[in-house]
Amino acid sequence: MMKRYPISAAIKSAIGVGALSFALLGCGGSDGKDGEDGKPGDIAVHINDVTAVKTQVELASYDEANSTLTIEFSFTNLNGVAVTGLEELTDPLRISFGRMGTRAEAFLPYDITDSEGSNTTVDSRADGEREIWLSYRNKQNDTLVTGTDNWRPNRNCPEGLQCLEYLGAGNYRVTAQDIIDTKSLEYGYDAAQVQGIYLMTYAAGANKVKHVEAYYWEPATEQSVSSPKRVLETQTCTNCHVGQDHIRHNNYGNTADACLFCHTDYTQYAGTGTDAEDNEVKFTVDGSIKGLVHAIHTGATETDRRALGKFETVIGNAAKNPVFGYKYDRAAQIDEDGNPLKPLNYPATTANCESCHVQYTETEETLPTGVTVHALDWFKDMDADSCQTCHGDYHYANRTTPVENGIAYVGCVDCHTSNDGNTRGGAFRHFAGHDKDSRESAIEAGKLIETSYRNIAWNAGDSELSFTVDLMLAEQAVTSAHVPRLTVYANAIDTANPDAFLASRANSTVTSNTDGSFNVVIDATAASYTLPALQEAIENGADLALSASFSACFKNKESTLVELDFEGNCSGVLSANAAKTEFLKLDGSAGVERTSAVNYENCVSCHNNDMVVRSSGFHYRNADIHTCAQCHEAGDYNSLIVRVHGTFGKAHGREDVQSLVNTKTCTACHDDTNYSLENARSTPMRWNRKDETFSSPQAGVCASCHVSEYYDLGGDSAKNHILSSGGIVAGTYEEAILAQESCSTCHSTESIKEAHKLN
Repeated sequence: MMKRYPISAAIKSAIGVGALSFALLGCGGSDGKDGEDGKPGDIAVHINDVTAVKTQVELASYDEANSTLTIEFSFTNLNGVAVTGLEELTDPLRISFGRMGTRAEAFLPYDITDSEGSNTTVDSRADGEREIWLSYRNKQNDTLVTGTDNWRPNRNCPEGLQCLEYLGAGNYRVTAQDIIDTKSLEYGYDAAQVQGIYLMTYAAGANKVKHVEAYYWEPATEQSVSSPKRVLETQTCTNCHVGQDHIRHNNYGNTADACLFCHTDYTQYAGTGTDAEDNEVKFTVDGSIKGLVHAIHTGATETDRRALGKFETVIGNAAKNPVFGYKYDRAAQIDEDGNPLKPLNYPATTANCESCHVQYTETEETLPTGVTVHALDWFKDMDADSCQTCHGDYHYANRTTPVENGIAYVGCVDCHTSNDGNTRGGAFRHFAGHDKDSRESAIEAGKLIETSYRNIAWNAGDSELSFTVDLMLAEQAVTSAHVPRLTVYANAIDTANPDAFLASRANSTVTSNTDGSFNVVIDATAASYTLPALQEAIENGADLALSASFSACFKNKESTLVELDFEGNCSGVLSANAAKTEFLKLDGSAGVERTSAVNYENCVSCHNNDMVVRSSGFHYRNADIHTCAQCHEAGDYNSLIVRVHGTFGKAHGREDVQSLVNTKTCTACHDDTNYSLENARSTPMRWNRKDETFSSPQAGVCASCHVSEYYDLGGDSAKNHILSSGGIVAGTYEEAILAQESCSTCHSTESIKEAHKLN
């Protein structure tokens, strides 16, 4: 029996409509006129389905009459496809809003106790006027302005209004009413100044995507303009903070604009600490971006660097500098085992302002692209607060002075300036060799000494290389009367393939000449570091590589040479200098320079020219990559690749350094594609000085990170892979030089770039 299936009313209706339509068509009838085509829908992706986004502000304007800020922006994924659904989220955006202004507009009077115990109100500043960035939305705690209060559509939008609208095609509009609230500061909107917003996409959607964008405009034209105040290049920060998308806060980007919108020049925080007698110490923290950067970097200064100069007395004294002592000194914040809670990994001299700032020789016309004239303010001694962020109240930092209408704050720059005939020096006190009539930094003066070589002679019979070294400070000879010791290294370079030093590090004998120069004799027969003797290289026609290292005695606070006493001691300040390597032929003409896969300028951009220090002093400061290689390629030390990559936990292998420099970011040190294996040296590299082992060239490059126990990058499996490709890791010199490695066959430049995500 056939099973019957019931037909629903809906199906019956559909059949009926279909039959009717067929009947109409069959009879030549019409079902009416066709309607117009609808508009095409958005080609878009929803906010919950994207993993990365970008914004582009198209328009920003402020209606002063209605107290309303309007922003229109596009919102796309990284392929430019519109992203929808932002307006559906609870808290997707944060907006900072501000303008350029003056420091006087943001000054709040404060009370001090004078030397007689009386309370006095300080109602102005007298350390110079400066242009600063002013926030239109301040946060305030009692008398302290504590930063910027970001505007959020969900929190600050008036009830019943739609402050974040979707306009279609990935475009949005923000309407922010009554956005200006400067708290107790009395400045307001000023249409004559450049305005700016910082638009933050804040952990939006299912994948918590982030993006930040700064946008500036002139109200008169409503046209966008470049950043009106940028005192640093962005790469100044990212040269050291390599591979970090967000240096701080994990969300606000790495631009100077990001920091300045919140950490305004007048931001302050209250702080407390406990001294050695368990007394509570109250202090005020400079929360401006300059204040925080100075304090954080000073507090992270490496242990060995603290032993140099006057760090402990002019910075590390908690009684004079409580902000450093109780809040930022990482050496004082230790765990139960006595180890610092945070890394001590600032790799430069604290007193070298040019580690971050433009050189003091810059002018407005020669500033780097995008950097504004405000970058020159740091050496004008117009801001006592900047000094205090490192020094605290070291020496009259809170000084005031009577003015016509009351009492003005002038601080340390009342005395410490290089202007108006004052010779004590402020910013210029940190340098040597400047043209200001003020005190200098004697410990920096050694960098001013120039080194040259002449009278080069090769004595084949005795296998000795001799030459004369001249040390000159401008027109003055620097002699043995100023230099306790001069050390000179000599090596050789193959003119056809100059990618490595050819010889073992040779010993030198230095004596003084009557004209103040130095006579150097090199024993070229030494072959104590496995490599051939210098004699062999010279006789085969190689060029020379000469490097000098010395310290000279200078008068304190000057760059004036001082003679040593009769026991050879310096009564002033010994300033170290390791001269850059000179490449010369035997006839004294210019030789072929050793090639290197790394650009030393990349090293200097983070370490400046101090590079490495030890508790005993500077380690070959003012050198270059070739001077380093005199020991770390031709001596008994680990090769430069092993040392710098940090195979045995030194240099970039340190855990605290890895938190700064992302290991896989080869371009932190290498330009272009110089990291490729095609640029590996042609000679074996010393793998471990302790067991006299070597690696073949290409194998050593990869193994220095991938085989190291200080990186989680493969270990034994990586080593076995290298060995299976013909490479040698930690073998003998003979094994390394005979290795038939084929690493570059598979690991091309492009494959390395892809694996390390360098595209």
